[in-house]
Amino acid sequence: MTDGDDDFASSPPLTELAQQMIYERTRPRPRKPTGFKKSEIPGSIASTRTLDRIESGTYRGMGLGKILELLDFYDTEHQQVDQIKRLVRAAKADDWCSVYSDAVDDKGWFYQQREDAASDLFFHSGFALPSLIHGEAYYERIVSTTEVHMAEVDGSQNPGFRLERRRRWIASERPAQLLIHQAALTIDLGPKADEIHADLRKMVTLPFADVRVIPFNVGRYDLMGYDMSLLEFDGGGESIVQVESSRGSGLIKADSARGKFFIDAYKRASAKSIPAEEFLR
Repeated sequence: MTDGDDDFASSPPLTELAQQMIYERTRPRPRKPTGFKKSEIPGSIASTRTLDRIESGTYRGMGLGKILELLDFYDTEHQQVDQIKRLVRAAKADDWCSVYSDAVDDKGWFYQQREDAASDLFFHSGFALPSLIHGEAYYERIVSTTEVHMAEVDGSQNPGFRLERRRRWIASERPAQLLIHQAALTIDLGPKADEIHADLRKMVTLPFADVRVIPFNVGRYDLMGYDMSLLEFDGGGESIVQVESSRGSGLIKADSARGKFFIDAYKRASAKSIPAEEFLR
């Protein structure tokens, strides 16, 4: 997403940093199941106003020392501290784009760990099966029809990453709704189409998976042209919206006007969909 949209935070690294700092403050702890309230953070570390600016993604001038003090108070794990330090440096860099490309570490390091922690998952995919339910045969089809391969520079594009991600989700039995446009199922799926459909039927039967299809006869709908994931959390944690389109991709504040647009558009698209079982008969 572009910086020019008012409802997005001022840059992707600031947005991602804000999400991580919110999570570190609010994550469950022994005897504090909803984490810390802002009023519980010592003023000698950060005022409520400073926390508001950090967690809204608008504090371009924040110092690394201030962030490290907060993370020390939150008792953040070392791996996460290192990741957040890289995001702070990316957010402060003049050419944040080149710095951020290194800071995200395997495209969506933060998103992936939040997906693993989410209590409810929602996905929309326009022209491909959602990556959460990719089977091996479908991934082979993607590789065989892709001329510019990203797997060499993006670890989330290799089959091992995707299949392990799917395995973790199935093992967790967390509820997920997946909206797929009919185009993703009627496009030529190649010589292993039967295997792909058989794998999808297996996914559809999972009791915690609600796989739905948006038929062609629905016509245009607001979410068309966007791939979207929405993560929701128990205990009042802030929802996360990630959107991909021809304009780019990024995290969006769930309670912003843009975030509310996408969440509402998802609900409307879901209401127009039909169970995948009906389509796959």
